[in-house]
Amino acid sequence: MNLQQNAARGAAWSFATVLAERGFGFLVLGLLLRAVPERVVGLIAIASAISEMARMISLSGAGEQVQAHPGDRAVEAGAFWSQCLTALGAMALLWLLAPKLAGLYAQPALTLVLRVMAVNIFLTVFLVVPSARLTTNFRFRTLGLISLGSTLLGGVTALPLAYSGRGIAALIDQRMVGIGFYALVVAAAARWRPPRPPAWPVLQASFRFSWPLMQAAVVDTMAMSGYVMLVGLIVPLADLGRFRIAQRLVEVLQELAFLPARKIFLPVFVAVRGEPARHDAVVRQMLDMLSMSIFFVSAVCGAAATPIVLLLFGPRWAAAGPVFGILTLMVPAAALYGVVNPLLTAARRTRLVAYVAWANAVTIMLAAWLGAPFGLRALAWALAGRGVLGAALFLAALKLGLRWPLRPMAQMLALPCLALLVARLAALAALAAWPGLGLVAQLCLAGGVAAAAFILAVMVAAPVRILGMMARLRRAFLAPHLV
Repeated sequence: MNLQQNAARGAAWSFATVLAERGFGFLVLGLLLRAVPERVVGLIAIASAISEMARMISLSGAGEQVQAHPGDRAVEAGAFWSQCLTALGAMALLWLLAPKLAGLYAQPALTLVLRVMAVNIFLTVFLVVPSARLTTNFRFRTLGLISLGSTLLGGVTALPLAYSGRGIAALIDQRMVGIGFYALVVAAAARWRPPRPPAWPVLQASFRFSWPLMQAAVVDTMAMSGYVMLVGLIVPLADLGRFRIAQRLVEVLQELAFLPARKIFLPVFVAVRGEPARHDAVVRQMLDMLSMSIFFVSAVCGAAATPIVLLLFGPRWAAAGPVFGILTLMVPAAALYGVVNPLLTAARRTRLVAYVAWANAVTIMLAAWLGAPFGLRALAWALAGRGVLGAALFLAALKLGLRWPLRPMAQMLALPCLALLVARLAALAALAAWPGLGLVAQLCLAGGVAAAAFILAVMVAAPVRILGMMARLRRAFLAPHLV
């Protein structure tokens, strides 16, 4: 099977398993949120953002290092032990700082929650290298099934606790059980066991490789969800819980539309980095397909945002609906920015990855700080508006890292951007023309009209481009003899 087919089928398996996992995950979340108060969701949101920052410090760079040097067991050993040592330090630091952080938010219960989540940081070390080994071999079906099993087991653990009134314990145990299961099974699937500590020069080399990626991952976490820590200092805890639900929907939207493709980026870019002409062609084709799918999903989900929230979580969470609709406008810029890390990592421009990540995170934190005092919708619009700058950072990274001209890339993004605008306006007009519909009817009408408008817009504006994209996908899936 050639590279094109490995990439296409890997992305397809990733999408299928992520879809199944997120579908069950949202079924569990919908049931949990009918029993868990908004304040508890806000509390866990703060704890998750803090612990995620510490986790990113511990783990980032190991997976990328293994994928960038496939089959090198010395590199695997260095990656594992360098991140293991870092994780122990991050876990200890978070354990010590937990009471002070709880005092900062005036939430005493935050101390215990943070200390339990600190243990998760160390557990996660044991799944990074075997996951990277499976990714290098394009075993995305295996990874997806393991992730699905982790979600299933975590959900089954959490639901009884939530309905017995132990909301905090439910949300914490769900994570711990899922991570423990994943670590055990992925190690078995990859036939991996913790290696012996390598020589000090190997550890040094691993730290040198990982350090820029650690910085980038930390600030990327700030950009994706870490700004919740900042928002939690400004808005009431219940409002933070509502915002977190809208934000979580956006995260899952990105995962469904982008994560399956992102998993294949680094191994594909590494495979073609020695062939400049082929590398550029592969990257452009993948970005074209990615931008179309991301903008399409953003258009459809944003148009049907309110009925999605109400059907999933009930009327108690109605305030999150409009916020989710606005935040979907962030998704295209966030997803396109997510290509920067694997693209520049494969090109060994890891220092530039860190610089771009800092610029992205600082602007998002600034938008959150300025928008939060004026309410959740103002916060959402500030973050969505900042997405324009995110797209500019994406283009600048390609210019600096790969010496690509900006104009062709900007032209490539113009069409899906225009189609998204047409789709959202068409859905608003349709809902205004048929008022009083039930939630299911609103979902079908808004989503259907937005999808049809998007497809019609791109087909009318660029039929050759769309048909060529479809032909490449068909060859990737259905023509195993092509090389």
